[in-house]
Amino acid sequence: MKSIVSATLGLILIAMASCSTSYKVLKPKQEDNFRLSDYPTFGFYEIEASGDTVSKNFEQNVEVIKAAVAQNLQAKGLDEARDANLKVNIALSVEENEQTRQTDFRTDGLPRYMGQRRYSWKSEEVVIGKYRQGTLMIDLVDAANNKLVWQGGASGIIPEKSKNFKEDIDQAVAEIIGQIPK
Repeated sequence: MKSIVSATLGLILIAMASCSTSYKVLKPKQEDNFRLSDYPTFGFYEIEASGDTVSKNFEQNVEVIKAAVAQNLQAKGLDEARDANLKVNIALSVEENEQTRQTDFRTDGLPRYMGQRRYSWKSEEVVIGKYRQGTLMIDLVDAANNKLVWQGGASGIIPEKSKNFKEDIDQAVAEIIGQIPK
């Protein structure tokens, strides 16, 4: 009995550990002759955003992302500069989606009697939850000829309340930038 309980507990812990990241790192795209070592400095493009979709924490969150990108590029040997050889563009996309299910007369009630031996029942889509899907893209652009040389990103579900937002961003950006060839 104890071995069954400990085996079940072990499987639950393994399942929880494997589900720790809620994002997927996307396959990067790059120019054939791109090497990060050819660029000694990097800098950021200005981020412009406006409208109703910009949250109150937008600027603060962008600064967290920029700091994570800068830290990872500096770890790869690049220096941040105002007049940089390599420009970094950060693209963010967040959309709210609905999770739905199909109704079934076996679980959602019997057909309604409409009179004259007519019964009616229609299957419908029912909203059971809402979630936010986000994508973070990092573009590296050669400043001399304004040409995209590398692009990588991550996509996933954004939790409503994230206790470890900075740590989650640091981990995602490290995985994205870890794909850049030296």
